[in-house]
Amino acid sequence: MNMSRFALVVCPHCRNPFIIEPGPRIVSCRNCNKRLEAARLKVFFSSDNFQEVQAARASVVAGLSGDSAGFEEAAPRLGRDVMERIGERLQERRFIEDKRRVNEKMEEEARQTRKKGQQAILREAFEELSEKGDVAIEEYWAKVSFHGIDRLKFDQWVEKMVETGVAYSPKYGFLRKS
Repeated sequence: MNMSRFALVVCPHCRNPFIIEPGPRIVSCRNCNKRLEAARLKVFFSSDNFQEVQAARASVVAGLSGDSAGFEEAAPRLGRDVMERIGERLQERRFIEDKRRVNEKMEEEARQTRKKGQQAILREAFEELSEKGDVAIEEYWAKVSFHGIDRLKFDQWVEKMVETGVAYSPKYGFLRKS
């Protein structure tokens, strides 16, 4: 990092922009709580003026949310070179659209989980997958893991299905409806 007092960085995991001050070797993302090495983070903007760094962060957030007018509004305060650098890294339409879709899907999945309950989700997912024949346990896990079900609970559920005769295992790693 440069010798500026404040720096705008973006979490490589969740793409959340946040401001850090030089000094700590390890920082935590304010959004996903991942611990990150400060020296390995890409600095998008830095300054001794906190308001400038806040404006840069606001423009990045606007750019990520698809608000190109808000993104461009910060240009006079930051300078074209900074805006172009931020724009190249964060303003791609595909990234913005993908992030929006992922957020919508996660919100919908969270609502569904709260409404139904985990057992109903596990049961419905197995029914849906078993219509095609044998169910790969990892495919089953991938389908239900987004609902906030932890792996231990999932493994216990699979064991319970086999023990009670709801399903059986024709070969290692697969389930078949009984």
